[in-house]
Amino acid sequence: MTEVCHASNAKDLTSAIIAACAMLLTFAAVAVPVPLYAEYKIALGLTDADISLTMVSYLTGVLTTLFIGGSLSDALGRRLLVAAALLFGSLACALYIWLPNGAALQIARMVQGVSCGLTMSATSAFMLDCTSQRYRTFGTTIASTGCLIGMMIGSLGIGIYATFSRNYIPMFAVLIVLMMLNAILLPLAQETVTQRITIRKAIKPLVHIPKNLRPVFPLAAGCYIAAWGTGVFFQSLSTPAAVTYFQSSDPLIPALMFALAMAPSALGGPMSARTTTRFAVYGGTALLCVSYAILWVTLTKGMTVPFLIADGVFSVSTGILLSASMHMLISYSDPADSASVVSLINFTGYVGSTVVSIAMSTIANTLALSTVLMVGFAISMVFMIPGFATKALRK
Repeated sequence: MTEVCHASNAKDLTSAIIAACAMLLTFAAVAVPVPLYAEYKIALGLTDADISLTMVSYLTGVLTTLFIGGSLSDALGRRLLVAAALLFGSLACALYIWLPNGAALQIARMVQGVSCGLTMSATSAFMLDCTSQRYRTFGTTIASTGCLIGMMIGSLGIGIYATFSRNYIPMFAVLIVLMMLNAILLPLAQETVTQRITIRKAIKPLVHIPKNLRPVFPLAAGCYIAAWGTGVFFQSLSTPAAVTYFQSSDPLIPALMFALAMAPSALGGPMSARTTTRFAVYGGTALLCVSYAILWVTLTKGMTVPFLIADGVFSVSTGILLSASMHMLISYSDPADSASVVSLINFTGYVGSTVVSIAMSTIANTLALSTVLMVGFAISMVFMIPGFATKALRK
């Protein structure tokens, strides 16, 4: 059994800030290339399907490490796995600086997936460990939506930078420096795993749902897949959609589309914390459906500003669903199992997202992107049916 320790409040807060910065930086680096896909498409001779395939490459990297990342941090310690995530993130940025062809783009995206898989497991668990006694809302919000906030920072940053310069090497270089600095500061954080499991046990992936989570896991999994699956479009196809429907000629509009699909999700954590889980899930689901319908209408009509407003509302709905789901799982689980629980729900969410992404990639070259948007939404929402069928919200 893994034991988790808790230091003084000041030490916990320092550790939580370092963990939060690691998560934000890792996912900021993931978002930076997305608004540049239109330029990569021309420079490297890619198709819309090739661009959509980058999401599959990314998810492949995520699933490779997320499956065992949490349990590995129970064996090796949280800080070592956080450092590994930052190292892989830096390596991916170095690949983007080089980037000679489309194959290298897919490899860079996969390496970023490895980095994010470690972040979503070990860093998220580290975050929850450091905030289990105090700052609980802060901890669950960052653990569940920190990836989206980080993506917003990266996307908006590169969009603004692109209005001044088309030399993107300095942007990736700055990310490398910041991630290495974050890794250097990790010894200042408190290691929260005191009694560790063996490596042999750690590399056995979690393939079952713990008994105490079975009443709520189908619902939490459905919420995660719905939130992430519906957001897949913005991660892989926001740039071609901006060019097709909004006649965008620079990375700023796709950067805004991507950023607004991610950033406002941070508001979902405090909003869900101020109401019941039942209301948060039902209300978040309703808001998700309404906002997505508006997104489809405004996209097909080429209405840029209304689309961006609906984009932000959509992001809030995903934040509500993700935060409510994370709170639900943590409430039902043992604190010592936080890494495994976080890895399990994130792995499930990414598997569902991969299904949606593959479906979108398959039809991206043959159907209108507005149709691809709705197909992705329909597939994502199907995953919510088992959760609602279990009536897990009766409590």
